[in-house]
Amino acid sequence: MRLDKFLQGKYPQYSRTDLQKIIAEDKVLFEGVPLSKNFQVEGDLDLEILQLPQKTESFLEPENIPLNIVFEDEHLAVINKSRNMVMHPGNGVHKGTLAAALLWHFKSSLSKVNGAMRPGILHRLDRNTPGLLVVAKTDSAHKELTRQLEERVLERTYRAVVWGVLRDQEGEVNAPVEHDSRNRLKMSVQADGKTAITHYKTLETFTIASLVEWKLETGRTHQIRVHSRYLGNPVVGDPLYEGREESAKRIDTIYRPLADSLLEIAPSQLLQSYKIKFLHPETKVEMHFEIKEDEPLKNALKLLRAEKSAGLSGESLQIFPPPQMFANAEDIEVEEEEIEEEEYKVRPTRAERYAAVKIKRALKKEKERLKRDSGIVIPAQTGQAN
Repeated sequence: MRLDKFLQGKYPQYSRTDLQKIIAEDKVLFEGVPLSKNFQVEGDLDLEILQLPQKTESFLEPENIPLNIVFEDEHLAVINKSRNMVMHPGNGVHKGTLAAALLWHFKSSLSKVNGAMRPGILHRLDRNTPGLLVVAKTDSAHKELTRQLEERVLERTYRAVVWGVLRDQEGEVNAPVEHDSRNRLKMSVQADGKTAITHYKTLETFTIASLVEWKLETGRTHQIRVHSRYLGNPVVGDPLYEGREESAKRIDTIYRPLADSLLEIAPSQLLQSYKIKFLHPETKVEMHFEIKEDEPLKNALKLLRAEKSAGLSGESLQIFPPPQMFANAEDIEVEEEEIEEEEYKVRPTRAERYAAVKIKRALKKEKERLKRDSGIVIPAQTGQAN
């Protein structure tokens, strides 16, 4: 059993996040050696815990902020979060949070598993991503819903308008995500990042954009927004991941007025958590909730459908180059000697060009070795690496 899960079983009064923090701070040891959260515990090891998590006192004040409560019983609530609402205090935000609103509406009837500053909160949405989320009212409901989240029983489905038309109409993005080294507010796809898997399906295509359904398998920060940009089709209106002017200026000039109108509608990323499904933590009955598009998303689709009905049809259109496994161009070092591009309509990716360079180097070394070993002069070949 993984160390953090083992500790949560032994100390159920603490959340997994709290226990992972003390592990990261090297406060859990075995025979004097600090352990990682992935350490596999077998049997009853004599672990040394230097310090258990410290629960901080809450300074969170309830705020009378309207909430769209879709469902509620004594165990949980399903909330339709509005745009421009932060989940909980942090990063300089102290007022107007969902956590404060929950305290006002549900008083003390909220789970305390994630601490007093995050009452009832077990998963999150970005500030400018509206839509459905589940709130736990009891600790037992919180732990059961967290288990469902980890085991992919609790399903979260999103809709987004993305720039262009995806190269593959549906598929899976399996690309690890980590904090961007150049901008800590952003995330990026990095080879050594945390596993991040998103499933997608194109629902409708337009002249310069598409309506895409996204389903999370993991839940990394900004995961859908990062993966959408990684595919070369940022979410329309996304200010962090090149979803505004950076994408609009790449649209054919004949459609620039349409792109500009689309951005006027989008206050931020046109992304919404529109469907959620899980088993009730007590009754085990399947719960399913779905909402309609919020105003910006609805207006954007109305605009795009009007253009489509006027006789314009969407064609495969990637706003940015095809996916790269690396976040930054300099993460791959390629020799100054360039491989001439073959006359294909689709340019080879940087990774493909790098692989070609490696093959060329290996062939060159093998020729030199044969020449040394046999004394045979091997004529140089002309042409390009494939």
